[in-house]
Amino acid sequence: MTDDVTGGRDFYSILYSYARKNESPWVIVDDFIPFLEKYAGRMSEEREWKYWSEETGARVWKGLNHLGDEGKVSLTVGDDGNRAYLTLYYAEQVREGYRNADNEASMPFPDGISLKLVAPREQIKPLDVRIDLAVFLEEPQKTPLPIIKLVFPDGFGEALVLAQMIPGTLMEFALIKIRNYLRRTGNREYIQHKLEPRFVAREEHLREIMEKAVTRPYDCYRDIQSGSENVFYFWAYFCNLVRIDYAKKTELLAEETGVVQAVYIIEVCNSYFKAKIAKEKEIKLAFHNFELEMEKQPYYFSKEAISKFRDNKGVPLLGQYTQDGLDAYIKKRAAEPLSPNELPDLLYFKTGDGASWLVKKNRVLNLCARLFVESRKVVIKSISKRWKKFLKEFEKEAAMENDRDFERLIIRNVDEYAPVLGALLKDPKLYLVHEEMRDSLPSSTRLFDKTELLPLRTLLMIKRKELLSDIKLLMPFWYTIPLISGIVAFFKNLGKKAKKAEAAEKPEAGFDPAAELAGAAREIQAKLVPPGHTLNSYLDELVLRWGRVIDRKAMQNLVDDVNAFVRDRFKQMLRFQRKTSVNRDSLDKITGAILDGSQNLRKLPDQNALYLYIKLYLVKLLLKTPGCPELAAAPNVIV
Repeated sequence: MTDDVTGGRDFYSILYSYARKNESPWVIVDDFIPFLEKYAGRMSEEREWKYWSEETGARVWKGLNHLGDEGKVSLTVGDDGNRAYLTLYYAEQVREGYRNADNEASMPFPDGISLKLVAPREQIKPLDVRIDLAVFLEEPQKTPLPIIKLVFPDGFGEALVLAQMIPGTLMEFALIKIRNYLRRTGNREYIQHKLEPRFVAREEHLREIMEKAVTRPYDCYRDIQSGSENVFYFWAYFCNLVRIDYAKKTELLAEETGVVQAVYIIEVCNSYFKAKIAKEKEIKLAFHNFELEMEKQPYYFSKEAISKFRDNKGVPLLGQYTQDGLDAYIKKRAAEPLSPNELPDLLYFKTGDGASWLVKKNRVLNLCARLFVESRKVVIKSISKRWKKFLKEFEKEAAMENDRDFERLIIRNVDEYAPVLGALLKDPKLYLVHEEMRDSLPSSTRLFDKTELLPLRTLLMIKRKELLSDIKLLMPFWYTIPLISGIVAFFKNLGKKAKKAEAAEKPEAGFDPAAELAGAAREIQAKLVPPGHTLNSYLDELVLRWGRVIDRKAMQNLVDDVNAFVRDRFKQMLRFQRKTSVNRDSLDKITGAILDGSQNLRKLPDQNALYLYIKLYLVKLLLKTPGCPELAAAPNVIV
């Protein structure tokens, strides 16, 4: 036997036996060591005692320190020397009373008298069996005291039991006492005769439960835990019948007192397990209804919306389950996939303002389809209003002329007027959901071409030429006749050039190009960077969208290469232009030129995220203009 084993459990048994002999949880160490040394010497032929016959003092202190670490012993120093207090001394005495249920079948439950235990009051928690026991069953962990004193009603005595024995060991002892009662002459037949009117057409169930109570009482406990209807009613009627019969007696034998105590315990536990199973079924049904609500439109739900879910009778689900239970359920469903290599069944998505909403995985694509329909109207209305204004001024913009700029205009409108759709399309989980369901999707409803999201103009079914044509049809005819509109535009542009030349000849006093440049960059930054982000944090987020490189070092090299290319191209543009007007529209053109100037950049995934990244990186360069060598060589940059 090793030192570890001997100094652990076996030593505690020796120490506890010594304390029981002295009838005190206090052990004076200086007295215990010579006692153990002498006793072990006499028993040294046995292996475990031989260990204690040598170096007894050192090994006792080693054992005491080990037990102290486990919380079983508390060491102090008193007038009589070193003392060890066995913290579980009284609890161990109670445990002794429950070691053999069969031996105690004809006696009441163990109490202070039968155990010869006089424990301090502060170590015992009293519970009224009828009032407090059910509450304790709900929340047993709330008592730090190991010993529970059950107080039975109507003067049927008390019982001491350990908190950890409730309800398991307690119920097993109670059912053994009931088995003993039914085995006594005539009791089984009497009970069956009395209960038969309660089990009309269910006599077979009655006989089966009675047989089990007599032959397999521990199985009866498992049946009670299951909350079965027949089992519940049998024990409810049985306990009531026995209790009423014994209440008629003026004096009870010890065995009869034990039976009544058992009846009270079984009654409480029987009702508790029945209510527990019913509550579990209610909660299970409530979460089933929660799943049904998640399947309904609008398909995406905030935490506040989820808290207002109702069942088909209009009853709030929050109340059938608790808020903590709901949070735990969602957390588990949003973290654990139903099968390997799949996404969880519930998914979180976030918009740029930090708002979070929950979507069921099998409804993500339905949500996309719904948002495409809703957002199409909003985007068309916004672009129509914008283009109508341009046409009335006899002006044009690049988005009217080519699909690339038209696509960027749509993206800006979606981000502004349909943020939920914008966030959903940018989230990497959308692609993963799409891939999981690819085989079941018709080709006409797919959102991705390989790994690339289809253009938004395709997904929203907005055609540039048709939209422009529809807008022109609603305007007075002279806006749409090329000869008239061309003449008017010529003279309007001529007037604008004259004003610009005049402004150039008379510059403002105190004009600071660098300050103006930084100011314009800050204005563009405020429009492009969503709330809750800094410029740098949003750049980092965009990298994750267009980078998609698992290796961290490779990712950093890719970002450095892209940044270097953007800086070089920007320098070249500034070198060959004496003046470059920097605003949101001109920044679009510069960004587009840089992106189109590299085949490698065009191969990177999520071109929309890359386009926005380059634009914001240019803003970052512009904000650093006064101290940036690559831009310092172009002093004529004008905002």
